Amino acid sequence: MKIKYLKKPWLRLYDFMSLPETFEPYPIKTYTEYHLDEPAEKWPNNMALAQFDYEITFKELKDHVDRLATALADLGIKKGDVVATVLPTSIQYVISDFAITKIGAIHLPASVIDSVDGLANKFKMTECQNVICCYTNVNEGDLITKIKKVAELTRINNIILTKKEDYSLNKPDHLEKDVLWLTDLIDKYPPNPPKVDIDPKRDIAIISYTGGATGIPKGVMLSHYGLVAHTVSFFGSILPEPIINLCDGLLRILMPLPQYHTYGHGMTIIGLRHGYGVLLITDPRDTKEFVKLARKYNPVICFGAPVQYMKVLKEDDVEDLGLIAVSGSMPLSPMIHMQFEEKTRSIMMEAYGLAEFAPVTHVPSLISVLTPIFGSEERTGEVFQLLNNFFKTIEIYQQIKSILNLLSPKDLGLLINRIIIFISRNTLTTLDGRKKEIMGTIGVPAVDTDVKIRDIFTEEEIPIDVVVKEEMFGEMCLRAPWQMLGYWPDIGSGIDEDGFIHTGDVVKIDEWGRMFIVDKVKDMINVSGYKVYPREIDDMLYGYPGVEEVATIGYPDPSRPGSDLIKVIIVPGKGYEDKLREEDILDYLRKKLPPYAVPKQIEFRDSLPKTATGKILKKQLREEEIKKMGPYYAHYSYYFGKKRREDKE
Repeated sequence: MKIKYLKKPWLRLYDFMSLPETFEPYPIKTYTEYHLDEPAEKWPNNMALAQFDYEITFKELKDHVDRLATALADLGIKKGDVVATVLPTSIQYVISDFAITKIGAIHLPASVIDSVDGLANKFKMTECQNVICCYTNVNEGDLITKIKKVAELTRINNIILTKKEDYSLNKPDHLEKDVLWLTDLIDKYPPNPPKVDIDPKRDIAIISYTGGATGIPKGVMLSHYGLVAHTVSFFGSILPEPIINLCDGLLRILMPLPQYHTYGHGMTIIGLRHGYGVLLITDPRDTKEFVKLARKYNPVICFGAPVQYMKVLKEDDVEDLGLIAVSGSMPLSPMIHMQFEEKTRSIMMEAYGLAEFAPVTHVPSLISVLTPIFGSEERTGEVFQLLNNFFKTIEIYQQIKSILNLLSPKDLGLLINRIIIFISRNTLTTLDGRKKEIMGTIGVPAVDTDVKIRDIFTEEEIPIDVVVKEEMFGEMCLRAPWQMLGYWPDIGSGIDEDGFIHTGDVVKIDEWGRMFIVDKVKDMINVSGYKVYPREIDDMLYGYPGVEEVATIGYPDPSRPGSDLIKVIIVPGKGYEDKLREEDILDYLRKKLPPYAVPKQIEFRDSLPKTATGKILKKQLREEEIKKMGPYYAHYSYYFGKKRREDKE
């Protein structure tokens, strides 16, 4: 075996796929230039975005962005100023995002479900004085009232308002006073934004706050250069360049994620860079709109969270969707993975990332998906190499591109949907084969992502080849050209002396370099010296009939200082509210787990606390249990020492 494969075993899959080992040097371009201006010049009349019944072309999108950028500059906003948005996934979000960064200002995306105090804290920390917000949030609550309360607590000077339906065929009335309306500004100003000198490597484009699932939310500073590098690496780490180029300007992708989260934001701008039409769902819980858009436009790729895919399965007319469904933001349980693939005849893949990386660091490997058809990774790799060489022939490539250009995006999408359904029917029908092999993997590191594994207890680095050979677990640390500049406002904060960011995720690595999240360091449970991984229990229970959502947590055992008790909290599925019994579930787990790992208590609830992207807040659940301990709460200093370390990290 080549030495490079020992240090980076995933390079074998790169070589099979004819992928480069690096994309350096990355383009030195501004964020808006790369993701909007260039695509708009290349595909001016292609649909860029769609929401409700409204479509906007790349040419129109750029025009609206330039007009809003001109307006923002006229309001006195200059390079380095922070402008916040409090918007759902929408055309307005995309326009605002590009307009803010085009004039060198810094975009601060905030969640529509943030509290008044939460928004005020973010605005104060960043000295934000301007905000673009939606009249109502996705729950049809009065968002403008919340923003006006925030303005009273901060230095907000300008509130720019929009309604979701401003970009629809049925435009609403604008009755709110003492605010500026986004569409009025776009109508009023010409598309002549000022030229601003931006240093892509040094200047901040976006401050994206972490979700706060394991600690206090922190402002991640992302540069123009980092966002461009992230886009270059994403699809380039999945498919050879000739195949990517064949599909540029021809596909559509489905976007049900919140764009104020880095996952939704990152995948939207990647789609736009490649000339794809991005289908926006303003409410991430609207699974009916998910199915409606999938049937109307025949998208090929969908990006979502596990809880969204789980809820889509409850809708009618989801058979044979034929999607490439990418899951992220939280671990994907094997049962959701299997059920979605089998019911929709799609191919589901799990990716991985963090806000600190804009967000993706690991991508799915198509070698793993297609291995059941060709028999082995080696043979599958040979097929991809033949295809890559075939498409490299200029005459053949141009002929195929010409043929594809004759198809509408809907027709091409329908054709690819049918191919995906064929692959699904021939590879995904049992729990054997491919499913056993790749379910649970977050894929392989994207091109130019460096990986370091640390021992959980000694914090010493473990060589990758030792991790693979000895089947060891360790904390994953990552470094990539697109990583954050630091946590606001300190450049370099959150990055170690070697340039790595510590993820807090415990992983194992197989011989092909595919990585598997075992659990989070912060979520690991200590039972009398034995380490218990909550995710293992969660995955078992997702396979138990009637379990819709589950969270396994550990909290201090009053009788044994330094040890934890294990508790499982379950949300029953519809029709199972009165059928699930604690003792039955414990019996089920006793047959699968060692005695020390069996939970002491099962609790049933109607819902679990989550972040905006559906990530379960286990930290909040642990704190609830600690508070129930009463006098013990102050006694267990070891826990609070641990908690302080968590918050600091």
